[in-house]
Amino acid sequence: MTSSIDPAGAGGSLGAGAPAPAGHRIFTVGTLRYTTFGLVTLFFWLLWGDFFNSLLDTNVPSILPLKLNDLGADDATVVILNKTLAYAIIFVFAPIVSFHSDRHRGRWGRRIPYLAWATPFVGLFMVLIGCYGDVVNLLIGNAAHATLLGFEISRKTLTLLVFGALFVGFDFANIFVGTVYWYLFNDVVPQQFLSRFLALFRMVGIAAGMFYNKLIFPHALDHFRMIFVVGGIAYVVCFLLMCCFVREGQYPPPPPNLDCRKGFFSSARTFATECFTHRFYWFFFLTSTCFAMSSQSTVFQLLRNRNALGLTLEQLGDVAFYSAPLNFLLQYPIAWLADRHNPIRVFFVAVAVCAAINVLQCIYIFRDFGPSGNLVLLYGLTFLYVPFYTMMWAAEIPMFMRLLPKERYGQFSSANAMLRSFAMIFGSLLVGFFMNYLQTGLGMGDFRYRFYPVWTAFFQGLSLVFLVFLYREWKKRGGDKGYTPPMVAVPEVLPV
Repeated sequence: MTSSIDPAGAGGSLGAGAPAPAGHRIFTVGTLRYTTFGLVTLFFWLLWGDFFNSLLDTNVPSILPLKLNDLGADDATVVILNKTLAYAIIFVFAPIVSFHSDRHRGRWGRRIPYLAWATPFVGLFMVLIGCYGDVVNLLIGNAAHATLLGFEISRKTLTLLVFGALFVGFDFANIFVGTVYWYLFNDVVPQQFLSRFLALFRMVGIAAGMFYNKLIFPHALDHFRMIFVVGGIAYVVCFLLMCCFVREGQYPPPPPNLDCRKGFFSSARTFATECFTHRFYWFFFLTSTCFAMSSQSTVFQLLRNRNALGLTLEQLGDVAFYSAPLNFLLQYPIAWLADRHNPIRVFFVAVAVCAAINVLQCIYIFRDFGPSGNLVLLYGLTFLYVPFYTMMWAAEIPMFMRLLPKERYGQFSSANAMLRSFAMIFGSLLVGFFMNYLQTGLGMGDFRYRFYPVWTAFFQGLSLVFLVFLYREWKKRGGDKGYTPPMVAVPEVLPV
């Protein structure tokens, strides 16, 4: 078999049987073979896609909690629209998309077709979210009330319903990009460069975040429509360029289902048996789920900083902007640290320290230092948190790639995402209703937002407990020198 990429093509790879140019070192992954120039070209296009994905898919949606708050949505509604519905979509569709992506064999590979198909819809819903007011006007004009399914609702309620429906559409389209995009790296980047590539990947994301926090975020509410319309169009054009210039190689035939049959029920049985019948994977899933659950309350971080601590969006944008260079500069050294000491160890240390720092953040519950004092303390806590936050996120994905079976990486990643999403559906509801209770039951007003780090510290600590069990299982299976992931079943041989 040969790579689907022409040796002179934009990907810069060589066919599996093509001779290497004289004096050039060759790097391989599967049937893909790269010269140094080809590897640099590959990295350029993957990082190009990352810049626009980080800028327009990761950063821009962070505006939405503020927008929903200004539209009059309560805390539970903010969490449901911003978290719960997204997790429900991931829970249902991520396993289906990932399982079939692992087994898809087409002219353009097994990942790129999913990315290219979904990207235009992600951009379309970003544009529509920016134009939500026009959608409401299209439905009811200037009327103050509307009738829906026989019930009269206010314009405010209809606006929230329209906003929520567009948000759900965005989340549904983004499930393809948000899952399959991460699997692509494991297929096209040579193994010896994965940690360094992921470090560069995060550095580009940080650069996009700095650009966003300094130039876009302070104007997020004043220019909401323009940000989403321009962002949606730019996202489609730039991300599709990456899809055109990054090519996949050829893959061996997909593994059969356990009963050697086809169809939904056969695939579901195979998925469940392979992913959920070994304790090693359960410890992995529970570690990851508790870690993800710790982030559920951070949707209220901006609201705490703005509403409870009295800080402006410009000040908060500056905090993010000036702390980003530290995050940026630490990426590559931490990637080296993870490679040398194994990501599972680095992840453990980082989560432990971050949990302790989140306990320190609870100081705002007991004392208010005034807007200027609060800002100074926030800078201090941020610069203390950033190195270990960087370690935590730098080690997570390499840990996934080290521990999960490579040929079924999408499948096991989606099983993890499914369990995380299931837990976070209820976790997001719980934290939303908890915040509402602090307001309506205890009358705390905006002071309630100061309690968000309590949740974060608790679940980071719980993640550490399961990580201890996972580490012990990893050591039993060979650890640093000889680890192999557990395989829990083999396909049945049907009678002829």
